[in-house]
Amino acid sequence: MAASNSKSTEKPNISALTARITKLISAMPLDERRKLLKYLEKKYMAGRRKHPRKKYFMDVNFATPDRVSSGYIQNISSGGLFVETRDALSVGQQITLSFKLPDSEDHIKIGGEIVRASSQGIGVKFGMSLDNSLK
Repeated sequence: MAASNSKSTEKPNISALTARITKLISAMPLDERRKLLKYLEKKYMAGRRKHPRKKYFMDVNFATPDRVSSGYIQNISSGGLFVETRDALSVGQQITLSFKLPDSEDHIKIGGEIVRASSQGIGVKFGMSLDNSLK
């Protein structure tokens, strides 16, 4: 039998691979390096959340400039939450929410912006982080 090209089935040598990438990048002009960095950050950071989500089912009252309503929090992070609601709301609307914090008896009133809207509910990004409250 003829020998096949085994390079495609070999386990990559991480050090050699990294050295080749580093050599290629080092030879690039600075503006091309910046473009490459932006491309890689966009490609590999897209869809990754800045704050991990935690399942959390709790009623929530909320207000936009033109209405007051309520719904149910489905999940929460220190950067935002998802509210199950049938209200037709729009991305970009400012919103104020009032709800009980997880693992606490404390209620919070916090502002944010609607960053996602669907028939199931809204995704809200808080105007300030809840880091200390959710640990």
